Amino acid sequence: MNLRQLEILRAVIHAGTTVGAASTLHMSQPAISNAIKAMELSLGFALFHRVHNRLVPTREATVLLGQAEPMFTIQEKVEQTARHLRDGAVGHINIVATAEPSDSLLPQVLTRFIKQHPDVRVSVEALRLDNVLEYVETGAADIGFAIEPYARPTLKYIPLSDLDIVCLCPADSPLCQLSYVTPNHLKDMPLINASTRSRMHGAVQEAFRRSKVDYSPVMNVRFMNLAGLFVQEGLGAAIMDALTASSPRYRDVCIIPFRPRIRVKINAIVSSMQPMQRITRRLLDYIYEDIDRMLSSRPSVAAPRPGDAPGGDSGSGHD
Repeated sequence: MNLRQLEILRAVIHAGTTVGAASTLHMSQPAISNAIKAMELSLGFALFHRVHNRLVPTREATVLLGQAEPMFTIQEKVEQTARHLRDGAVGHINIVATAEPSDSLLPQVLTRFIKQHPDVRVSVEALRLDNVLEYVETGAADIGFAIEPYARPTLKYIPLSDLDIVCLCPADSPLCQLSYVTPNHLKDMPLINASTRSRMHGAVQEAFRRSKVDYSPVMNVRFMNLAGLFVQEGLGAAIMDALTASSPRYRDVCIIPFRPRIRVKINAIVSSMQPMQRITRRLLDYIYEDIDRMLSSRPSVAAPRPGDAPGGDSGSGHD
């Protein structure tokens, strides 16, 4: 007996009539009757007795169905898994990211994602940018996240948001009363610098050069999120992207727009050589839903007022 014949046998036993079985299996009643007759002829024994217009299974039919039930359980599990895969509800996703999105973006997004997809296994690793690109390129990771990654032909970059560059200051700093800060406002402020090779780093240095302000940080760190921790401790100010600055881990700080305006992109990174799995696409949906809300949910500690502090410059710059 093949699986389809066993499905018909099961449906008739459960329904008690060929009409009911036909409705369940979306078949015609004659097709069900013919299938039962063919099975009985092949097996050499009866599968049903007719009692008051109902089909009552024989002992032999009951034994056959008992043996077949584990097969139907497996089939139903496979079908359920296929539905979950289609909907992005099960699977395994390997994520890599540079330190900044690992700290500011992924914790909130993945918390919501995992709560709503409990059968999805997620692994996350924070790496240097070179390694993020290498992991995605070689297939060791399904998706990566980074700010302003440099181009590689085997990778596809999906822009998630344009991020303004801001200044993160201790909450008790006079700078927190400004509507924006310029290099001139920062010339006497201790600065913590994140030494990166990104376009943002070069643009900030160029803004200081054009303002004829010496860019001499008191401390250099490797990652922007680490610079934020030193700002929180009151060591000085740091210039960084708005998403990193918005991390809820920073307390007693204020976020001030930087002028001239500098913007950078945060990108998702996937292979250009193979399609994304459905669960990866589902994760991206969550990123898009959350990222703008995250950027707008962290107000400055001190509300800025129009105008600059004494001794500042207009610093309107250009967008």
